[in-house]
Amino acid sequence: MSSGANSLNYNLYTDPTYLTVWGDGNGGTATVPGAIGVLLLPIDHVVYGRIPAGQNSAAGNYSDTISVTVTY
Repeated sequence: MSSGANSLNYNLYTDPTYLTVWGDGNGGTATVPGAIGVLLLPIDHVVYGRIPAGQNSAAGNYSDTISVTVTY
């Protein structure tokens, strides 16, 4: 996540305990299981994020773009 030249490390998780890293299923990460919704309605998935403490970054507005691949 960045704000100009400044950056913050973070990770995305599949659960509110922050124990399972959301990823592609490799390297200790897990995918998010899904199913086709009733009448093909969208299904929401909650993703949890955490920024580790102790990062020496300047104050500012930080943002990032996440790309997700959906396979069905």
